[in-house]
Amino acid sequence: MHCHYPMPLTLSPFLPLCLVAALCLAPALAQQANTPVPAPSDKPGAGHASRDIEAHLLVLDVRLGSFSLSDGLSAYQDGARILLPLGELARLLTLAITVQPEAGSASGYVLREERTFGLNVAQALASLAGQEERFEPQGARVIGDDVYVSSELLSRWLPIDFEITLSAMQLKVKPREKLPLQERLEREHAAKRLGGARPDPVADPGYPRMLAPYQWIARPFIDQTFSTNARAAPGSRQFNATYTAYLTADVLGMEGAAYVSSSRDKPSPDWRMTLGRNDPDAGLLGPLRARSLVLGNISAPSVANVMTTSSTGRGAAISNRSLDQPTSFDRQSLRGNLPPGWDVTLYYNDALLGFQASRANGLYAFDDLPLSFGRNEFLLVFNGPLGQMRTERKSFLLDQSIVKPGELLYALTGHRADNGDVRNVARFDVGLSKALAGSAGLVHMPRAVVASQSGAKTRGYAQLGLRGYPEWAILTSELTFAQDGGMLAELGLKTRLGNYAVDFLHTQVQGDFDSDVFSASGDPIKMRDKLRVVGTLALTSLPRMPVAGEAQREVLKSGATNEAVSGRMSVMLAGTSITHGLTWLRTGGAVTTYGNMQLNRRVAGMGLSGQLAYLVKPEARLDSLALTADRNLASGYRVNAGLLRTFSAGTTLLAGGLSKSFGRFALAVSASYSNRRELALGLQLFMALGREPRTGQWFSDAVPMAGMGAVSARAFVDRNLNGLREPDEELVPNAGFIINSGGRHPALSARDGTAFIGRLVPGTYADIALDPSTLEDPLWKSASEGVRVLPRPGLVQMVEFPVVSTSEVDGTVYLLGKSGRRGIGDALVELADSQGAVVMSTASSSDGFYLLRQVMPGRYTLRVSPTQATKLALSSTLERPITVMPDGDFINGQDLEMKPVTP
Repeated sequence: MHCHYPMPLTLSPFLPLCLVAALCLAPALAQQANTPVPAPSDKPGAGHASRDIEAHLLVLDVRLGSFSLSDGLSAYQDGARILLPLGELARLLTLAITVQPEAGSASGYVLREERTFGLNVAQALASLAGQEERFEPQGARVIGDDVYVSSELLSRWLPIDFEITLSAMQLKVKPREKLPLQERLEREHAAKRLGGARPDPVADPGYPRMLAPYQWIARPFIDQTFSTNARAAPGSRQFNATYTAYLTADVLGMEGAAYVSSSRDKPSPDWRMTLGRNDPDAGLLGPLRARSLVLGNISAPSVANVMTTSSTGRGAAISNRSLDQPTSFDRQSLRGNLPPGWDVTLYYNDALLGFQASRANGLYAFDDLPLSFGRNEFLLVFNGPLGQMRTERKSFLLDQSIVKPGELLYALTGHRADNGDVRNVARFDVGLSKALAGSAGLVHMPRAVVASQSGAKTRGYAQLGLRGYPEWAILTSELTFAQDGGMLAELGLKTRLGNYAVDFLHTQVQGDFDSDVFSASGDPIKMRDKLRVVGTLALTSLPRMPVAGEAQREVLKSGATNEAVSGRMSVMLAGTSITHGLTWLRTGGAVTTYGNMQLNRRVAGMGLSGQLAYLVKPEARLDSLALTADRNLASGYRVNAGLLRTFSAGTTLLAGGLSKSFGRFALAVSASYSNRRELALGLQLFMALGREPRTGQWFSDAVPMAGMGAVSARAFVDRNLNGLREPDEELVPNAGFIINSGGRHPALSARDGTAFIGRLVPGTYADIALDPSTLEDPLWKSASEGVRVLPRPGLVQMVEFPVVSTSEVDGTVYLLGKSGRRGIGDALVELADSQGAVVMSTASSSDGFYLLRQVMPGRYTLRVSPTQATKLALSSTLERPITVMPDGDFINGQDLEMKPVTP
C-alpha cells in the first residue's frame, strides 16, 4: 500500500484492544509525566539510587563453584563499575559483616576476628585489620536497604574474586581463601552422595503450600507493543502501523494465554490462544494423574527418527511427566513468547549457541537441542529494542530422568496444522527396575508424498525401547516399525570421559522405511553412526573453553557414503563470548566446508553482538556479516547501531536508534538506510500492564511480565496472633523477602507493608520467606518460616506474612553447694512447648547468666536439660512454667538452681 499520510480508520482490526490499553495507560502515563521514578526504598535516612543507577538495575545468578547461591541478586551498573550489595553478599557467603544502611556503614571481620573490617560511605573510608584506606566516593553508595560497593573494591577488601559476565547475567564467586560456606556445602554434598541420594540444588524447605484457586475470568496481564514505520524507496512510499499484545489470565478455570497482532495493511488480525493447567504434584484429570494439560494453538513435538516438530496449529496435549524434565529423553525444545523487536541469545554450558530475532508469529523456538550425560544448563538472554533485558535458566540432568520401578509416564498429543495435516503422538515410559526403564510410542502423521501403491495420505509408526542406567553411563536401544513396511533399529551410549560427555548412536534401516527424518526415495540411508563429544578444555594459561565436536557417517543403499564432521569452540575473553564453528561435509564425492563465528559482549554499559558466515569449499568467500552495538547513556537513554552485509547479493543495510526506558514504559525511534536507496523511519512504544489485586490499581513496566508469575506479599504485626490482619494492626515497611532460600528479592515493602515480587517462573514452586535482617525492630520475627507458592502467568497471588513481637528471657543458673550459691557455666537451658518439644536452647556463660532471644509468644516450660541433669546427678529447681505475652516485653530474672543429688 502506498500513501503519504497515516489512515487511522484502517487500524480498526485492533482498535478495541488499543482503546482498552489506552484507558489503562492513561493514568500511568499521566502519573509518569509528573512523578519521578521511585528509588528502591523510601526509608527515612536511607540513601536512594539516582535515576541513572535505577535504570541500570541488573539481576545476577550467583555461583560458587558448582553451587548456585542465588538466581536473583540485585546489582547496579554505573558506567564501567558493577555495584554489588555488600550486606546481601555477606548473608549469602555467611561472612561476619553487618551493614547499617541508615548510617551508611558496615563493620565486622573477614574469616578471622583479628581481620577486622569497617566501612564509612560518607567519608569514603575503609578499615582493614586496623589499616585505613581511602577510595573513590563513587565506589560505594547506599541504595535502598543495602550498601552497594564496586566489585573491584570488594575483591581488594575481601579474599574473593568476583567474575561478572553481563552477557550471561552471572556472578562467579572465586574465593582466594577457603570460606566456611564452601566447607559446609561440600559436607552436605558428600553426605547426600553417601546416602545414595542425588544432591538437589533446590531442596524443599518444608514450607506450607499456598495454592491459589483458579478463577473463571480474571483481569489479564498484557505485554503490548505499538509501532509505526515509514519506508521510502525509488518510486514508492509506504506507511504501516502495528499493534501486538500478549495477554495472560485465568480463563474458564484454566491458565489462559493469547497473542494478537494486527497491522494497518492486514484486513484481519493474526492470533493464537491456549488454555491449560500445570500441577507439579500430578493432580490433574483424576485417575490420569496428569501434570500438564494444554488446549488450543500448540506445536506437535518431534519424535526421534520419525517426526520433526510441526508448525503451529490447534490441538491438545496431556502429560504426567515432570514439568522440569526434558520434552523427550535426550532432547529439549525451548519455546516461548518473543515480542516484536526483541531477540534471544542461547547459551549451553557457558557456550554461546544461537541467536534468534522476533518473528511474525511472536515466538522463538530452539527445537531438539541434544542433551548429554551430566550437566545440561541452558541460559536464555532476552534483549529488548528499548534497552530491556531479562534471563531464563533451565537445567537438566539425564541421570535424574530414570523412571521409578512400577511408575508409568505418558505424553499424549493431538494436533491439526493450519494446512489441515493431522499428527497424533503417544509416548510412554515405564520403570522396570532401579536401573532399567522401558519405552513405547505410537505416531500417526501425514505423508510427504502419497504412495502410489496404497494411495494412503497418512502413515503410522510404533516404537519400543529399553534404557539402562548403570552408574557410569546411559545405554539405550530402540526399534521403530513403519505401518507400510520397513524398520529402524538404534543403539546408543551416553557416558563421560573426564571433563567430556560422549554420545554415540548406531542406526540401522531395513526395508523401505520412510519418515520425516529418513527418506525411502532416491538412494536411501541404510546405516548411520554418530559420535558427539561435549566438554571443557582447561589450559593453565588460557580461560576455560567449552568445546563440542560431532562426526557422522552414513552408508547409502548403493554403497556410497556421506561423511560430516563439525566442531565448535567457545571462549570468554574480556567480557566477550565468542563461538566459532566449522563444518566439513562430503556428499556424493562433493566436499563442502563452511564456518560461522558469533560473538556477544555486554560490559561497561556497552553491548556488542555479531555473526559472520563464510564458505571455504567449493570456493572461499564471505557469505554474510551482521553487527549490532548499543551503549547506555545518561538519564536512561540508550543508543544502538547495526550493520548487515549480504555479500552474495551485494546489499548493505545500516541501522541506528535511540531509546529511553522510563521505568513504567519505554520509547524508541529508529532509522535505516540501504545501498539500494531504501530509507526507513520507525517509532515504537512498549508497555507491560498488570494489576495489583489488593488495591485494584493498574501498574506498568518497561519489561515483559505477562509470561511470568507474581506475588503480592504483605507484612504486618500480628498482635492477636490469629494470622489475619486486623484494621488496627501495624503494617511493616521496608521488609525484604528471600526467594528459594537464595538471594533477597530487590523489592521491599512500601508504607502499606506490601511488596510486589514479580518474574517468578510459572509451573515451578517458589519458596518465599521474610528476611529477618530487614525488620526494623530487632524483637520482630516472622510467625512462619516461609510459604511455598506455585506461580502461574498473569496471576498475582496474595500472601500474608504475620510478624510477631518476641521477648527476651534471661536469668542465671546457680549451683547450690556447701559453700553457698554460685553461678555455673555450660548449663544447657531449654525452652519446651506444651508437648515437651524443645523450641529453643542456650548454654549459660561462665558466671551462670543465660539469654534466650526472640522467644515467640506462648506458654512454655523453662528448664535445665533433663538429660544433662540426669547425667550430672543434679536436682533442685530445674524448671519453671513461663508465659510469653505478645507485647514483646522482656522477662528477666528467671533463675534456675541446681544441686548435687545426695546419695
